[in-house]
Amino acid sequence: MKQSLLILMMSLVMQAPMFAESVSSKSYQKRIELLTYLRELEPIVKNFRGEDAEGKPTELNAPEGKEGFRMKKYLEAKRIYQEGLQYHFEGNFSSAYQRFLECQLGIEKMTEELSQLYILRAEEMMKTAMERKNPNNPMDKALLDISIEYGKGSYFRQDVMDLPREAPYQRRMYDPKEAHYSYNKYDIEKNMELGYKHLGLAKEARANALKVEKNLEKHQKLQPTHRKYRIDLYFGAINLARDSKANAINIYKLKYPYDNYYLNNSQAKTEASKDETGATVEGQPVKIDGVTYDFSKNPYVKYDNRLQAMFDVRVPEEYRVDHADVRGRVYDLDSNNMVFMKYDQERKKALNVPAKPAQGSTTTPQQ
Repeated sequence: MKQSLLILMMSLVMQAPMFAESVSSKSYQKRIELLTYLRELEPIVKNFRGEDAEGKPTELNAPEGKEGFRMKKYLEAKRIYQEGLQYHFEGNFSSAYQRFLECQLGIEKMTEELSQLYILRAEEMMKTAMERKNPNNPMDKALLDISIEYGKGSYFRQDVMDLPREAPYQRRMYDPKEAHYSYNKYDIEKNMELGYKHLGLAKEARANALKVEKNLEKHQKLQPTHRKYRIDLYFGAINLARDSKANAINIYKLKYPYDNYYLNNSQAKTEASKDETGATVEGQPVKIDGVTYDFSKNPYVKYDNRLQAMFDVRVPEEYRVDHADVRGRVYDLDSNNMVFMKYDQERKKALNVPAKPAQGSTTTPQQ
């Protein structure tokens, strides 16, 4: 009996290395994993680069030492990853795997901070979308006012909008531009519901990622598998926060369908309106990234079926970078290519498109 037990134990010991994963396999798997993370981080970091060492905003292609703090961390992670690639292809898998683990640690710290940033911005966008964008405009309504004033049982629907009248002998008792609140009421409320649902899930995903280390035993340390799990949760929180931002953007689009009127006239002006006294208020020229010109002739305005973020002034200017980021696009690159026509100099001259203003410039280019 003792002899058979000894033979069994020896066989198990001999078979153990057969089931252990080789360093080369670990290096290969980590190389693919990190490349996926870096690719997903690229547009995020380019849109939210962070301030430089002096606390100033940074340009997309800022020189070394002037890049934003998030961009600096991202470039450092890329550098370490590249070192790991060199070792990997040399066949030095042990050193390669060590570099990949350093890169993984840097990505974990970046995604932890970025997930918090995305959640805070999504929460801010949702709160702002629910309020009035222009308090001086009597036609602008907060979301709660829309729910109260434009539902089926409201005064507007029962005694104003749905009241039969004999045109043209009886005049309309409401401004036709007010009717969209009634038509869009359900969609606006549904986007609010989904926006906060996505926001809650994003917060839960981030909280679960932070709990990983707390749930370990005292003798345990974070392993690469734990870090991968946390990074995946952080990316999950980022993408859920993006969904929440998309719902906030939808609320803006549903509440302010007339704000993009400037795209249809050569003067690039907003639509004229009336104030509380009935006096006409002239429209004002619209500036996109500090530039005003005839946007209706811009070939990139109708580049695809979805209006690009920089041209959609229904969304406040401070959130257009989020509008682009939701689609995985880089706002500054789109701005250069579509507003300033970086690669179409002949069309730029024909349309008299001004040069891009310098970073931090207080002067506005004129048409």
